[in-house]
Amino acid sequence: MSVGGWSWSIWKEGESEILQTSRSNVKYTAASWSLTRPGVFYIGKEDGNIDVWDLMDRSHEPSMSQNISSSAVTSLVPYRVSSKQVLLGVGDNFGTLHILEVPWSLRQASPNELHAMSSYFDRECSRIDYYKERDANRDTAVADSAPQIPTALETSEEEEDRLKKSFNNYLNMEKEFLVKLGLKREDDPVELLH
Repeated sequence: MSVGGWSWSIWKEGESEILQTSRSNVKYTAASWSLTRPGVFYIGKEDGNIDVWDLMDRSHEPSMSQNISSSAVTSLVPYRVSSKQVLLGVGDNFGTLHILEVPWSLRQASPNELHAMSSYFDRECSRIDYYKERDANRDTAVADSAPQIPTALETSEEEEDRLKKSFNNYLNMEKEFLVKLGLKREDDPVELLH
């Protein structure tokens, strides 16, 4: 996970970012994963708030926000006291340490949460790979359909020869088309440019 400026991202090793927030009105300053739940993390903000994200609940917005201080949150450190108690240490820009107790719903993982989160991140990676491949195919299709521009400047004779060949090809295709329609015979001559 990376946090900085007006957004945060979750990365998979060897991959690009797999989850990213849109631009926020307030700078993000700190982040930490939950020690007990694979789908929960905490984001500290410049305005002194903490956003709690529970990806098992929703991935488009934080599950809850809590104001901690009137200055920027500078550090977030979870600490597991026992199986029944988890604390979150929050440091702010004034140098004050705030100790919060994490509620049961944010510390007790569901039986299949690890598997569900692993599957979620795998699906996100697959989705990103699909869009990268689709964009690459679109770029290739656009490049293939673009008119071919000569790489070097042509002399007037070369240009005239190229245009004659192109026009003669057109005349041959026109004759084939008219023969298919029955408007011309196969043995009718085509007057080509020389």
